[in-house]
Amino acid sequence: MLISREIDKYIVGGFELKSDRISVTMLGSGCWEGTPAPFCRCKLCRIASKNILSIENRMRPSFYIKSKKSQFVMELGPDFRMQTAKFNLPKVRDFLVSHWHNDHLFGVFDLHFYAELVLKDKINIYCSEGVAQYMREHINYIPINVVAIKPFDSFYLGDVKVTPFPVCHMYSHDKMKDADDFNNNVFGFLLEHRQTRIAYLADYYAVPEKSLKLVEGVDAAIADGTYLFEEIWPDKDLQNLTREEKDPDHLHGEEIMRFVSDLHAKKVVYHSISHLPGLTHNKLQEQLPKGQFIGFDGMDIV
Repeated sequence: MLISREIDKYIVGGFELKSDRISVTMLGSGCWEGTPAPFCRCKLCRIASKNILSIENRMRPSFYIKSKKSQFVMELGPDFRMQTAKFNLPKVRDFLVSHWHNDHLFGVFDLHFYAELVLKDKINIYCSEGVAQYMREHINYIPINVVAIKPFDSFYLGDVKVTPFPVCHMYSHDKMKDADDFNNNVFGFLLEHRQTRIAYLADYYAVPEKSLKLVEGVDAAIADGTYLFEEIWPDKDLQNLTREEKDPDHLHGEEIMRFVSDLHAKKVVYHSISHLPGLTHNKLQEQLPKGQFIGFDGMDIV
């Protein structure tokens, strides 16, 4: 069974939930193309296609966070509509978004109906100024309250302290930006509740020193695993393609292992898992050291 616990039902009129601890549920664990990927006939995608309920099926990244006095979603991938149904999500009004790419933001289009006809109010999306600008230009017709947050400026969603921090993504874009634009572009998030600290890092090729110091020693690090077992992208033997180079916007292979080791996190969970290695969930997990885990849809991280 993929869902390791039932998510508490929403209490009409407030966000008071039963648990005194923070919990983070991974609603989607797949990378940008998902698994099975469209029209892909690799071994893993064939396995996933035969059983849509299997652990090999991976929707795009999204996380449900709840505590006694708050609940919100982190990342709005394009499968969010299905995630609300599959996991019986309560009515959520607050969303954190790391950056503007399809697999992290475009679920917002499916929230037009929800905001206008179900919630009958604007939803709140907390993001960098760079993402806010993108949304103002391209998604201004949906009832959204876009809240541009600043790097390292903490704020609270209920009783959960949220601290955004810059990460380095889109190498070709970053090298063209000045320092202010860079720091207000792509964010990771540190979530703190009582004594529990959880760091979420989306897509990145590097992380600034100040950001690393902020998240060092967290209880759980949710880290990008797109190319966890791929030194090049894609594997030409697997997909019969000819591109043999690293994606410069992500860490690859051993680079990822060295990076997460330097975080000194008590637990590491990888998101954005790709079908490219052609290995099942259990085979991938067998290759990881103690304390590191391959995420799956419905996984309880804390």
